[in-house]
Amino acid sequence: MIFPLIALLTFSGIGQNGLVPVSLIQNGLFEDRTTTGWVSNATSLEVFAANEPSFKHELRATFEGKPGGNPWDTTLSSPSTTDLVKGRAVKIHAWLRSKTSSKIALIYEQSTQPYTKIVTKEIALTSDWTEYEAEGTATKTYAPGEAHLTIYLGYGTGSVDLANVRVETMGIPEPTTQTDLIGSHPLAVGEVPKWAPTGFSGFKAVNANQPSFVTATQATYPDVADSNPWDVSIHIPTVAAVRQGHTVYLRAWMRSPTSSKVSLIFERAAPPNNKCINTVFNLTPEWKEYRTAGICDGNYGVGEATVTIFLGYGGGTVEFGDLRAEDLRTTPIGSLPVTISYYGRPNSDAWRAPALARIEKYRKGDLTVRVEDSAGKPLNGATVKIDQVQQEFRFGTAAPAHFIVDKSSDGNHFRADLERFFNTVTFENDLKWHQVAPEDYTEVDAAFKWLAARGFQVRGHNLVWGSYQYMPPGIKEMSDQLALDTVRSRVQDMVARFKGRLYLWDVVNEAISEHQLWDRLGWDKFAQVYRWAREADPKVTLCYNDFDWTEEEETGSKHRLAAIKLVKSMLAQGVPIDAIGLQSHDGVPLTPITRVIEITKEIAKLGKPLEVTEYDLGVLDDRFNGEYLRDFLTAMYSVPQVQAFIMWGYWEGAHWRAAQGGAMVRKDWSLRPAALIWEDLVRRQWWTKLALPTSAAGTVHARAFCGTVRVAVTLEGKTVSKTVTVSRERPAVLTLRL
Repeated sequence: MIFPLIALLTFSGIGQNGLVPVSLIQNGLFEDRTTTGWVSNATSLEVFAANEPSFKHELRATFEGKPGGNPWDTTLSSPSTTDLVKGRAVKIHAWLRSKTSSKIALIYEQSTQPYTKIVTKEIALTSDWTEYEAEGTATKTYAPGEAHLTIYLGYGTGSVDLANVRVETMGIPEPTTQTDLIGSHPLAVGEVPKWAPTGFSGFKAVNANQPSFVTATQATYPDVADSNPWDVSIHIPTVAAVRQGHTVYLRAWMRSPTSSKVSLIFERAAPPNNKCINTVFNLTPEWKEYRTAGICDGNYGVGEATVTIFLGYGGGTVEFGDLRAEDLRTTPIGSLPVTISYYGRPNSDAWRAPALARIEKYRKGDLTVRVEDSAGKPLNGATVKIDQVQQEFRFGTAAPAHFIVDKSSDGNHFRADLERFFNTVTFENDLKWHQVAPEDYTEVDAAFKWLAARGFQVRGHNLVWGSYQYMPPGIKEMSDQLALDTVRSRVQDMVARFKGRLYLWDVVNEAISEHQLWDRLGWDKFAQVYRWAREADPKVTLCYNDFDWTEEEETGSKHRLAAIKLVKSMLAQGVPIDAIGLQSHDGVPLTPITRVIEITKEIAKLGKPLEVTEYDLGVLDDRFNGEYLRDFLTAMYSVPQVQAFIMWGYWEGAHWRAAQGGAMVRKDWSLRPAALIWEDLVRRQWWTKLALPTSAAGTVHARAFCGTVRVAVTLEGKTVSKTVTVSRERPAVLTLRL
């Protein structure tokens, strides 16, 4: 069937401006009456002449299902024959029927692991010919053969007929429906008062003499000791509504005679000022257009969101011209040109070799295995296999209790990936004071049971978060004594309730920025909270958790220095802070890895174990997202005082920064490069798997990653095995008799 041109040019609003659809596969019409270009493990493939007005030939695939099999066990596929560019729409057209009423899935996917899905549609076929369509968008660029159309047939036994199969893509035109969100180039006209500026010493209009704008605004601001980036800022309210899920595109011509740093931000106008764009640029004295984009995280009416510019990174002068903020609806971010420098300054690779040497030194321990016969005589030539069972280091994620106990397909995926990637879990929000009432712990208790049965360690997050917005309603109106009694009950009751089930509690969260409670009741009560927790459970680790420790390039050092000062003061008073939590919600510009390691060692001088507690990275570039995780994780693993690395969620379907690229597993459960890199490090490179022969003395000496390993000895068909704990503090010695 030859479709009318109008039918080809209307999917996803694409096909305007003279664009022509491009076919991604060959022989979808089976005109030569062969299966050329198609690959299948079905029982048989046959091409017939079709007695239909819409097409001349059809292909019949016959197949047999496997008991307990998967849909992808039997497939019919055709590789791409042309390039597919990132951001391009893909649409599948196919006429299908099944005389056996079989179920299938139309998939367009990456040809190799992780088999990223571009288009997915499950269909329950009938015996009547029906035209089906499915569409999606490429998240990366694929060369010919790197993606293919796949039809999953393994739902059972039967046959499927298909005809006039086409997979098409088109270009993405410049959007014609974008909305100007902040009015016409407000920074070029010098109307300073309406921008709500803060912290500036002067504004004036200057002559820019640029092709796209004539005048610009020059802003001057002082260097204030211990300032925050937001202490010098401009806030421009939106003049149009923008909807959740829409692409917001920020562009600004800027220069700085002082080579200053600025942040371009799109955020909610009111607290907590959620940011869907937060990009830092290092300016030069030359005019340059800087571009960034993000996915709007909420529905905002006029004035409910702002374009915000932070300049408080030190004194200087910045000139602005031709600022634009546009709502581009559903335009894929990957199709937009951006000018993002991920690191704020050069990121040398010189840190890597020393880090790998530290991993070898500090993350492994010595293991000696002695193999003897029943009389105690050494056995030469026995094979000793050493396999990791559990790591000592905690590799974890935040996880909502709901998904751990959910019986849906997503719940099954969620639990499977927890076991695949992690050994530690933080309940993301379930134990927070303002989130959960005591009667709501049913799912938490069930999740604990599932985790304990599989050897997971669990962190408690958190007992007290010292701002009223993070405490139950009514605390603010209580008398000081009643508020203090309520806090004490919260701490004692929670620690006692979960005693023995948690290895650690984040006792106080973010006291540097969230301190209303401590300002009111006294900072001695901050100390008292830790003492109450210690009384309720003498064994649990008590942690202080905060943010902006290593994000120096993005946010400066003020927050970190204040946190170090606070912890040092409390430790000097004998407050039982046992560990320090480094949240690590990273953003651009990133701190060079060498500096990350230096900062981490600086924090370690406090003399307490460290945990990376809430890692994520707001970068949409899949490749870079994975590369930075590799480097940041390696760096942290190399510092001996770091005892855990906890991601703040891993699945796009339950991740607070999903729109910013924070998840390593996509909503459809396909893996981003970050997930593959995580697995390679955690389950392969840092996972002991050895097979060694015993010496004449009947011994094997090995270096194994700290934790539990299983040692199996085999000789002449007989095998014995035993688990042993490996640590860096003392050599492990194990004797096995055959």
